[in-house]
Amino acid sequence: MTVRIQGTCGRSGLAGLRAMWLVLLALMVSLPATGAAAVEGDEPASEAVDGAAKRSAAAATIDQIIETPLSVRKSREQAQRAVNELSRDIQDLKQSVVVLNKDLRVLEEDLLFPANTRLSVFLSLNVGEFFRLEGVELKVDGETVTSYLYSDREREALAKGGMHRLHLGNLSAGEHTLSAFFIGAGPNGREYKRGSTLRFTKGQGPKYVELSVADSEARQQPEFAVREW
Repeated sequence: MTVRIQGTCGRSGLAGLRAMWLVLLALMVSLPATGAAAVEGDEPASEAVDGAAKRSAAAATIDQIIETPLSVRKSREQAQRAVNELSRDIQDLKQSVVVLNKDLRVLEEDLLFPANTRLSVFLSLNVGEFFRLEGVELKVDGETVTSYLYSDREREALAKGGMHRLHLGNLSAGEHTLSAFFIGAGPNGREYKRGSTLRFTKGQGPKYVELSVADSEARQQPEFAVREW
């Protein structure tokens, strides 16, 4: 900007000169303020643009993180399939352990009780009205080999047709005597003890004996029997 000053050097000239200097000073002061205002005005606009861009990026990130109902269902289905497969593997492993234990038990019995000397004694129960079995004592050739007390659950299992292997041992070939003593509650709840004896010949090979307890409707009391297989 160029300002020309014309006039004389009188008072009026000095007054005009002062006026011109004031105008120049005002222009000099106003120009930087206007520029600063323009710069300051640009900064909020830039910040607004940057804020909008950040919010847009954050929204896009959230859209990627948040699972949809379909993805949640798929995740649950995958987890359930994994649990089912693990359960099947565990059941298969349990079954394998059961079979292995059975095989080991059979092998142990074969080693400890060879077939040619084996004696197995089983007990069956078909009572309920005239006798309540509590325990059995078993003797072979006058020597006690087993004493067993029965629980309620065991009596229920026997009453449903189950059989209990009361004794497993070794016995040489020849003549032997087996005696069983049954202890329990008889008719009218009174204490009841009855014995039964079997004389048998043990040959080569395993020997099986059954102790049978059953109600007798005709005699109104329990019957005890020992028989060979």
